[in-house]
Amino acid sequence: MHRHTLTDRVQFADTDMAGIVHFSNFFRYIERVEHDFFRALGMSIWDKSAEIPVDERVGWPRVHVSCDFRAPLVFEEEFTMELLVEEVRPKTLRYLVRFWKQDGALSAEGKLVAACVRRDPATGKMKAVTIPDRIRSRITAAPPELLAPV
Repeated sequence: MHRHTLTDRVQFADTDMAGIVHFSNFFRYIERVEHDFFRALGMSIWDKSAEIPVDERVGWPRVHVSCDFRAPLVFEEEFTMELLVEEVRPKTLRYLVRFWKQDGALSAEGKLVAACVRRDPATGKMKAVTIPDRIRSRITAAPPELLAPV
């Protein structure tokens, strides 16, 4: 899968004094659609399943995140988050997330790069590892026409 959407509504707690979504909440939205993407693939971003041996579990710390803003989202406005897998590298996933207003206007566009890591049981330190095939086999990069600037 290379594309996933999630529709949500702006909550009062997400807004500033003008009723506009505070910029920091777009990063929470990016994470929300990423987690929903993993659930849609039949997995969880938190790799704690009893079926997965402890030494094969992975985590996904963020190594880059950014967001460009174009049109505000306001309290009670419904919007759609569109996650596109921009690139799958051996140890990282790169996402492009677009935020669409109800009228079809682009509200914001974010980028997220997450590294696949495993914690060393002896030291507790995280180390980047190759994305396991059980995950990699379900995720593909989106075609270039979907990633083209809007």
